[in-house]
Amino acid sequence: MVIIPATTGNMGVLPGHVATIAELKPGVMSLHEGNDVTKYFISSGFAYIHANSYADVVAVEAVPLDQIDASLVQQGIAEFTQKLSSASTDLETAEAQIGVDVHSALNSALTAFLELEAFAVLNEWL
Repeated sequence: MVIIPATTGNMGVLPGHVATIAELKPGVMSLHEGNDVTKYFISSGFAYIHANSYADVVAVEAVPLDQIDASLVQQGIAEFTQKLSSASTDLETAEAQIGVDVHSALNSALTAFLELEAFAVLNEWL
């Protein structure tokens, strides 16, 4: 199973899913293989779900959540927020807003991932 961050909301894809094309928004894609779950941050792209139970995910960026540096994400939020406040053209505003949106989504995804990791460690300790 795969869970993708579609613009219409998170979409779970299982074998036999109806053929669909979905636009992806910044968020977490979860790939479930048996008991293993791998999570990736997707910045944007498209998912093509085929009638034969295969799915293709075409993403601008896909980074495993465990390889993301939280301090760099915070730095990006600060940088793009400053650019947004000083933007003087529509293009500068749009570029800065995209940067803020992507880094904010990345921060939310990373925060949720780290909370789950901490919970798993706590459960093992108990």
